[in-house]
Amino acid sequence: MKKTDIKSSIDWELKELKLNEGIKSKIRSASMSGKSGRISAWKSIAASILVAILGGTTVYAGYHMLNKVQINEEVLPELNPMQMVQIKELDTPADEYGIVKKDFSDYMTLKDDLGVHLLDTHLSLDNPYMQCQVMTDTENFAIVTVEHFILGDTSNYQWIVEENRYSYDNGSEYFSPVSLTADLILSESQMVTGWETDYLGLYQFVENYTSGQGYSVNLLEDTILEKDLENYVSEKVAIFVADGIRYTLKGRVSTDTIKAIVDTMK
Repeated sequence: MKKTDIKSSIDWELKELKLNEGIKSKIRSASMSGKSGRISAWKSIAASILVAILGGTTVYAGYHMLNKVQINEEVLPELNPMQMVQIKELDTPADEYGIVKKDFSDYMTLKDDLGVHLLDTHLSLDNPYMQCQVMTDTENFAIVTVEHFILGDTSNYQWIVEENRYSYDNGSEYFSPVSLTADLILSESQMVTGWETDYLGLYQFVENYTSGQGYSVNLLEDTILEKDLENYVSEKVAIFVADGIRYTLKGRVSTDTIKAIVDTMK
């Protein structure tokens, strides 16, 4: 089968997402959880799904401004430019859609297998709960995802077999662990097409600022109001481009904390 381009691949992923009973189960389970760190988990999952499903049809539609980030169709301040990078071939066969997916238990091994320099932080060291994956068509794009990239002061991680995920208790500084996504452009054709991202519905733009390393960073947060929960912390999303690769850090931490995390990424 001919290898799909990035839009077709993600559209397929979104189709699977909408039909996936596991996602529905996560929402149901999270909404019934009594642990404070998971009381609002179903809303977080729902917000992420909304971004993916609604944004999926528009993520790659516009070509007049490459690699822009939008929130509710408002174009955010421009980030540093994305660039084409090269990765090594993964030792995993492609599926019927031409997509290669490979899971890793740690970020270091993932980076070694890809053969590309990805930013890291000392805050992610000695972390046994990472869930890392590379998804790529091997030709145009690669997406690196790392769940539980930074644990902070979250605790009591328990593996839920039937849902293929960890549960956890929130901390005083980290209401959730922080996840990482890295978007890599591999081909000239994808560079021409660009890679837009559109956040819709449950997010709002907070600010654009320059990090300590000189990165232009767009900071977003969710708009879910939890007036009935004591010490509720909204989800923050920090998006920036370094060495041509776009990074997204996401977690329920304070604005100061997410900015401090970005400053540790080297």
